[in-house]
Amino acid sequence: MYQAKQHGRNQYQLFDPSLDQQITSNHQTINRIKKALQANEFVLHYQPKVNMRTGVIVGMEALLRWQHPTKGMIRPLDFLPHIEKTELIVDIGVWVMNQAMQQISIWVKAGKSWVISINIAALHFQRIDFLQHLKDALVRHPNVPPNLLEIELLESVALGDINEVSQLIRDCQALGVSFALDDFGTGYSSLNYLKRLPAETLKIDQSFVRDILDDNDDLIMIEAIINMGKVFNRRIIAEGVETAEHGVLLMRLGCDFAQGYGIAKPMPEMQVVAWANTYVADPAWSMWADTQWELDDFPLLVAQHDHLKWIKRLILSVERPNVRLNQAEIIDTHQCRFGHWYYDYGMERYGQVSEFIAIEPLHNKVHEIGVAIVQTCKNGDKEMAKMLCATLLIAKDDILAQLARLQKAIKLVHNK
Repeated sequence: MYQAKQHGRNQYQLFDPSLDQQITSNHQTINRIKKALQANEFVLHYQPKVNMRTGVIVGMEALLRWQHPTKGMIRPLDFLPHIEKTELIVDIGVWVMNQAMQQISIWVKAGKSWVISINIAALHFQRIDFLQHLKDALVRHPNVPPNLLEIELLESVALGDINEVSQLIRDCQALGVSFALDDFGTGYSSLNYLKRLPAETLKIDQSFVRDILDDNDDLIMIEAIINMGKVFNRRIIAEGVETAEHGVLLMRLGCDFAQGYGIAKPMPEMQVVAWANTYVADPAWSMWADTQWELDDFPLLVAQHDHLKWIKRLILSVERPNVRLNQAEIIDTHQCRFGHWYYDYGMERYGQVSEFIAIEPLHNKVHEIGVAIVQTCKNGDKEMAKMLCATLLIAKDDILAQLARLQKAIKLVHNK
């Protein structure tokens, strides 16, 4: 009846039992999430943010988790979409705000002045009482320096009324709180948009970072975002950094700040200080911290990445026979992606460098082992194949060590 009224007078709507069941199920889910909030089943996990160039931990992102009594840990994507357009998303936002401030207070007493960022939903931020919620939380936690709280907003939040959103950000900033635009680059990024939004930080979406070594379009997109940030004096942080190569390439492009599984996974608050006390930045980052790479040297990073992927896929094929391998890439040292780089671009650029020349016999050995693994699997001798995989990993480490020597040789040339 309600749907019929929505379409105007003298209308009728047939009852849809499947739709009715879906609506009932959604109401039950919302009620269960509300109960979870009341029962303190939600927790915050923290993912570190670091300056890759200096190795300094600069902050943490607070990430919501549901510790369900029977289903275990539930990630936000599995429950937040059910409530993102309800008042419950506001209640959870207030809870997150207060929990984060309480944690800031605890860490400040322990001598850890980390900036903690929290994610605020569009519905919550655009409410007329959001500023009051923030003020109330700050009053409730008088020992928390406001500059240690950062609010992350999706860039789509400003689509409604960019003038109102910009003013609200400024009002919050007047209290000492900072702002970051999350998943930047996935929505409606433009110079005009960025100029009018006074957020201090842009977070590059992990979908661009993850494939930066494989997809040139993602590389171009990240470079454009970094340049936009420089124009308007915004700090840039990259999400989804998973490897040393990701980090080195990002630093070369002008992005020093990062978070991702290559640094640390989100962790409960009781694990954070112990992790921080033992954290050491990736040696590759410190090695290149004071060196300006030339764009022409980027393929070397990609080649190392390609070699690791080739090794992992070959080893995976032993455990999973359904993993398909390109036989030409196994047999012919010139056909794998690393070989393409070595005998083409690499040979042209570094062909006279002794550290480069020493890579060839190591690469040949890797392929010899690879051929043996494939043949052994065909013969049905899985145990022997596993033993050969162990030998392959040793050969892989030899190549990586030699690539590191080549990189150091290149560094010496750049620093002259």
